[in-house]
Amino acid sequence: MKKIIFYIFVVSFINTVTAQQILTATLNSATSVTNQNEGALFFAGERNVNYRFSQRISPHGDCVDVVNGYAFVTWYKGGLNNRNLMLSRKNLNVENSPWVTIEFPHQHVGQGGELFKGTGIRGDSHNTAAIGISTIDNTIHIIYDLHAYRRSSLPTVFFNYSVSEKEKAFVPDEDFKLDIFKPKQTELKSGQNYERMTYPMIHRAKDGSLIARYRRGGSGNGDILMAHYNGTSWSNNWLFQDGSLPLPNRNSLYGGERFINGKFYAGFSIRYSTNNDATTSNGFSLNSGLYYAYTNGIPRNQSTQWFDVNDNPISLPIKNNINQSQDPVQIAQPGNDFGTATLPRSSSDPAFTVTENGAIHFVQRVDNRNVHYYKNATDANFSMNVGGLIPNPEVRGEVYSYKNHVFMVELINGSVTIKTTLEGQNNWSIIYTGEESRRYGHFDAFVENNKLYVYLMEDTRNNVPGSGDTRPLYFQEFNLGQEIKPEEETPLLLIEAEEFTTGSNDINIGTNDVASNGKYIDAFASNQFLEYQFNITEAGDYDIVLFVAVRNREDSAMDVLINGQLFNNFPIAKTGDWNIYGENRIENVTLNQGENRIRLTQKRSLSSEPDRIEIFSNAVLSTASFNKNAINVYPNPSNGIITINTAEKSVNYQLISLQGRVLQQGVVDKNSIDFSNKAKGIYILRLNSENNNTFIKRIFIE
Repeated sequence: MKKIIFYIFVVSFINTVTAQQILTATLNSATSVTNQNEGALFFAGERNVNYRFSQRISPHGDCVDVVNGYAFVTWYKGGLNNRNLMLSRKNLNVENSPWVTIEFPHQHVGQGGELFKGTGIRGDSHNTAAIGISTIDNTIHIIYDLHAYRRSSLPTVFFNYSVSEKEKAFVPDEDFKLDIFKPKQTELKSGQNYERMTYPMIHRAKDGSLIARYRRGGSGNGDILMAHYNGTSWSNNWLFQDGSLPLPNRNSLYGGERFINGKFYAGFSIRYSTNNDATTSNGFSLNSGLYYAYTNGIPRNQSTQWFDVNDNPISLPIKNNINQSQDPVQIAQPGNDFGTATLPRSSSDPAFTVTENGAIHFVQRVDNRNVHYYKNATDANFSMNVGGLIPNPEVRGEVYSYKNHVFMVELINGSVTIKTTLEGQNNWSIIYTGEESRRYGHFDAFVENNKLYVYLMEDTRNNVPGSGDTRPLYFQEFNLGQEIKPEEETPLLLIEAEEFTTGSNDINIGTNDVASNGKYIDAFASNQFLEYQFNITEAGDYDIVLFVAVRNREDSAMDVLINGQLFNNFPIAKTGDWNIYGENRIENVTLNQGENRIRLTQKRSLSSEPDRIEIFSNAVLSTASFNKNAINVYPNPSNGIITINTAEKSVNYQLISLQGRVLQQGVVDKNSIDFSNKAKGIYILRLNSENNNTFIKRIFIE
């Protein structure tokens, strides 16, 4: 590699920080749904022996509802010998209130009814339990344990529906018992056909009425039906999407619907009956396409007017055509845009949301890569991106919106992770990562106003207690909000990892669209090194930030040698994916005027992939809003006790991390602020006076 010398020309560093609103997610509470003596059903064992399709059954599907300050969740009791339908409720209005649980006599019927008939031991992950609360008459509705069963085969359990008596949803905890429910039914309305139904969902409209939806038929050949509950009775089933069409257009819908900001939206992909057949398919394996439609009102019947993405009216039922140019609701074909296989594969449902300003966001998985389609309401066309921090719907998360933010909940290495971007953009960032030692296997989520609720099953496969087919359930409540984030600093120097001055033999340079300059160091082996030489014109203290991807290892480390100062076994943070380059900051490093050197030596073979090095000055950060003589902040550095000397009245403060997260805020009291409980490091202190003057300063806590 040729010798490259970088020069930094440093001037007096004044950085005007502009206000930008970012989404915040703060964990408010975390509770156990199941008690120590019980757990929820998990299909342990071997596929096609102990279960079909997947191991997940609790929590799964449309299994969470939160309304009037009460959370409701459905699950199946742990152990294939048990497998009873369960309903738990928690009063979120009362601090430390318990979960109260109703056990129903109904037991999961198993694949094709095998467990019900006693002819086998296989569970079926399709058989979810959807719940919805009608606030017109305060009734609880549960549709559950369905997978295209016929009445002739399972006459008493082919369709399962339980509804409470009126005004029983919010009874006191001591009265929340099985006797508030009517006997189980095999229909919503007498005279309607409920055979061969799968994938139930229940949506609540703004007026408190409910929309039930389910698929009639099978994979590649099914129709989506809906019905409306008006507080007294259910309507007839009506056809939303017709998949039972002549070949080659025969299909089934994979996706769902939801009420957002008063409108009812549908977002889905299509599975054609000829999928995965190279000679007769539409060219895609399993699911294909992105589809979108909405209605402004409550869809009480098939005559409700629906619209496409361009606000043109469409007629129901929706009939999808394998020819995209003839399909009024198809908005994109990710397999064509990002497919890498002969038959591009999308095995999951797409995740989607619409913001209050009308921005549309879809996330899908194509050939094991995450793709993102998005547009503002005023945009004529969708933009699209692939890879990087784009959320991954394969974890069964869902994209949501809050004000002008889009976010998604994921599990990365078993920890809850929340990523967000502004509407109409693809600038994803991580705003929350769970720090508890417990690891989760899967989850479902629900958003209501400024609250996010995450319903999880613990992954206990590596532990003896609670492993197997009985596993604990947990429920987390987050507060959503917005805060002012300082604009990110511009580094004084960016050094591409591949532009090393000297290095070991056999250094591999890989290519990746999400890496800086499209390149990174690949297959970085133990004891291989990279050295970079650069010049600066002014000596001083700087931060050195290494951007490195670490997929799995918790113990990734490098020796970092800077001008002879060794940072031995410097830990490199796990990012969870080779497409995610995380920050690893070495603070307050003294650099010389003139030539400087940085050497990176890999300590754990193939554990990390460097992308770039960024260097930041540690000069004072300030703004001109306050008169420079009107305020003084000292000492700096400090032990966390900061004195604010100013004549300004009613000064508010925020302590902000270098990642833009507000760590502490309040009103300056007696000219002093206590940050002594914060870790050593560099922070940004933002002060605002009642006259709307602003002062921003970088502070150091030792």
